Amino acid sequence: MEPKLAKLARQLNLRNAPRSSLPAIIVMTDDQRLPDPCPALARLPHRSMVIFRHYHHPKRAHIAHQVHRACRKYGHLFFVAGDIMLASRLGADGIHLPDHGQKHLANSVDLASRNNLAISASLHSLAQFRHLRPFANDLDAVILSPVFATQSHPGAGCMKRTTFRHLAALARHNGIVVYALGGINFDHLQQIKSAPVCGIAGISFAT
Repeated sequence: MEPKLAKLARQLNLRNAPRSSLPAIIVMTDDQRLPDPCPALARLPHRSMVIFRHYHHPKRAHIAHQVHRACRKYGHLFFVAGDIMLASRLGADGIHLPDHGQKHLANSVDLASRNNLAISASLHSLAQFRHLRPFANDLDAVILSPVFATQSHPGAGCMKRTTFRHLAALARHNGIVVYALGGINFDHLQQIKSAPVCGIAGISFAT
């Protein structure tokens, strides 16, 4: 990972989430772009965070177990996306709620709480934030995207800067720490560093 990007992310984490236990850097696993995440985890700054996705992989549980072990070895937090039972079974640190995992928020939040799991959630729009807002006290973080154009979604649009800043401010006002996802590099992070962002999320950091 680019050292100056990691340094700036840490600075934002200290400034915008001084009381949070969540780190500055999140890596999202990806079936195509990061099929075997374990070797890449050794290159991440100590105590980063990994959100395990690999949603449709036939050996998802097996790979999740391997990634969890690697996270423990290197001192990273381990979240499972979209599967509270798998997260609980593995002893994960938290659960990530992607768009398709937010349909039954009350039930998901209740299960996560009973299994002592931290909760992060994807966030793309004001309408979605209104859906999440009643659970603000239960959410530890939201991941705002797409902030910039991404390799994983070529040709897709990205969030307007005014929308990004508004959503980041709303989340922070409600006590939720905010991560920026989508095409994040050092120059891009410089452009949004005045927003209340506590860290960055992505795939390319580890590839």
